[in-house]
This record gives sequence, structure tokens and C-alpha cells, in this order.
Amino acid sequence: MKAQNFRIRLHIVSPVHIGCDDVYEPTSFIIDEKKKKLIEFDPLDFVESLLPHERSEFSKIASGDDLLNIFKVINRFYKPSIKSREVDVSDYLVNHYKKILELKTYDKKTVINQFIINKTAYNPYTTQPYIPGSSLKGAIRTAYLNIKAGELGIRDCWVNYLEKTSSKNAEEIYKSIIKKHIAKEFERKLLNGEFNTDPFRMVKISDLLPVERVKTKIVYAINRKKQKSNRATLAERGGVYQIFEVIQPGAVFEGVININAPITSSGIKFPITADKLMASLNKFYVPLLENEIKTLKGIDISVPLINEINSKFKGKINKTAFIVSIGRHSGAEAVTIEGNRLIKIMQGRDREGRMRYEYKPYSTTIWLASDSPKPQSNNGLLPFGWAVLEILS
Repeated sequence: MKAQNFRIRLHIVSPVHIGCDDVYEPTSFIIDEKKKKLIEFDPLDFVESLLPHERSEFSKIASGDDLLNIFKVINRFYKPSIKSREVDVSDYLVNHYKKILELKTYDKKTVINQFIINKTAYNPYTTQPYIPGSSLKGAIRTAYLNIKAGELGIRDCWVNYLEKTSSKNAEEIYKSIIKKHIAKEFERKLLNGEFNTDPFRMVKISDLLPVERVKTKIVYAINRKKQKSNRATLAERGGVYQIFEVIQPGAVFEGVININAPITSSGIKFPITADKLMASLNKFYVPLLENEIKTLKGIDISVPLINEINSKFKGKINKTAFIVSIGRHSGAEAVTIEGNRLIKIMQGRDREGRMRYEYKPYSTTIWLASDSPKPQSNNGLLPFGWAVLEILS
């Protein structure tokens, strides 16, 4: 087997958020009502732009812990001349921010908890988003494992373990499975390799950088039951907003995939080839997307993703262009192995206040990107994470 190297492009077709453990700090942005933009700036640049009397007032307010007044003084003293970065926001977030500024009393929960905005992965030098190679590699690996499990006819890999355990408590069983690394053992079985002999060691994917300047947007992640119901999901009843910066559809990123040939003494029994990888993407993600679209139609959400993909990549799908799912809220099915899933589902709290769970082979809810936390209609709701991987050369 010879080494295989490919230049690739990733086309974003639905909102994508890849976490980076960073947020938009409340003291480093304002929201412009007219532009409908979140404007982020360096707090040091903000302080340096202040006139002497402004700096004196700001220092006095900033020395306290009243975030509401800090919000207000930053909004009042911000100057457009400060070097900044702009991100699209919805009308709801604009109004939400406006209402925060109009508050007379400081409510920590309202001001802080409802304004935690998670950034998507970005280059700190250019401030532009990028797609970590590890994220794409994880998506490809999941597809490959799914196909291997199907080829080997392995289903319900947990059954033997569950039959042997004496515990009757579902939570104890789940924790025990995690502790004993049953999932990792299953992967080793599918790939015929330990860490050193894992064939995916030979697959290297670079970070994918934007081809052109990428637009992002601040959205709310909302949860919907997969079957019609008048009852809100547990996440909806919780009342805490999930706000994310997402890469908007239409963004394009470019990188490289290298599939190296293992040396004879590596112990890798079944080397990975590009043909096998791409075939696994086709077999795994296409049905997954079709099922998701069908599920959304069942709850009156119309998303023409498949038609849009087929139109844009006419004649290329499953030849040089392959559907993938990446990032936060891409769905439990997209990160687990078909026929061998054990998905943890929250059921609310019992009388003692303890969280109750069920464990099923499928998820019961779906996360969607929305312009508001409680949309009055389904118009504009989009699933997270869908993209098309194109092989260029």
C-alpha cells in the first residue's frame, strides 16, 4: 500500500459549532441595535480610548461586582473607532440585550446566565473560525467503525456485559460500563488494534482553514421532541439558555488528508485506505441525514438540506463529495455505533431531587439552531452540524 494524500474542502451546509472552551466575555462586547451585530473588542483598547473623566467613572464602576452597571457604562462609552470584530445576531438577542440595559436592579442570573455566549473554534491571531482536523477525523472514524460493525454483524455489544452484572440500577450499570472502558474495548475489537496498532494512527488530517472570510452568527440551541408532543422537553423546562456562535452555511474550509502506509513491523493488520473511508461516509451519513430530515418533517419542520446538497454537488455525491456531521449538537446517532447504542436520556428529578435517566438505543430529542430561545414557529429552525467533504486532488 502506498501513502495517499488528498487536498480537501469542507462545505458547511447547516450551522456548525465546534467548542473551544472560550466565550464572549460580557465586558468585551456590545450589541449594535442598528447593525444587528455583536461587536467584540479588546478591553484594553476600550480603556485606552476613554477620556479622563470617562476612565475615572469606568474605574469606579468596574471596581465593584455589579455587572449590570459595567454593561451599561461600556455600552455608553464604546467608540466605533476601537478595533473590533463583528458577528451577526438575531432581532431577539438585540432586544434581549436592550432589555438588560434597561434594568434598574441587578439580577445576577438574568445578566450573566442568560448571556453566556460560547465561541466556535477560532484562530486567535486572525479571529477567523477554523475546523480542527481532530473534529473531522472523529467524524470519519465514527463512520468507519459503524461500517466495520455492520460487516462483522456485531449488534448489542453491551448485552453480554449487562447479563453478567448483578446490578438492577440503570445508572449504576451505565457508570460501570464507562468505568470498565467497554466502548474503547469495542473499538479495539472493530479495528483489530490497541493504541499502538490502531490503523487510524496512519490517518492525518490538518486543521481546515477558511478559503474566504467566514461569517458566523449567534444562535440559540433549542430542544425538540422527535415525536409530536405538547409537553416541553427537559432542556426547554430548565430555562437556562444555550447560546452559541456558529459557522453559517456557505462557509468553505480547505485542508489535507494524509493516509500513510504502515511499516511491516507496526502490527497494523488492516490498513485503512481512502476508498474504504469514503465508502463508510456514504453508507453512514447519508441514511442518517435522510432519517433526520424525515424526523423533522414529522414535527412540521421543513429543511431542504438533501435537495440543496444534491443541487450544489450534482454528480459528485458519493464520488468526490461526501456528507458528514461534525460539531456540537450533531446528534447522539452521529457519534455512536448503529445497533450498539446505549444513549443516556434525562427523565427529570425524583421526589428526592435526584436526576432520573433512561438508557435507549436511540435519542428522543433533537437540537436545532434558532434565532430565539422560544420560537413561536418552526420557520428558520435548522439542524446542527451538516457539511460536505469534497476531495479536490
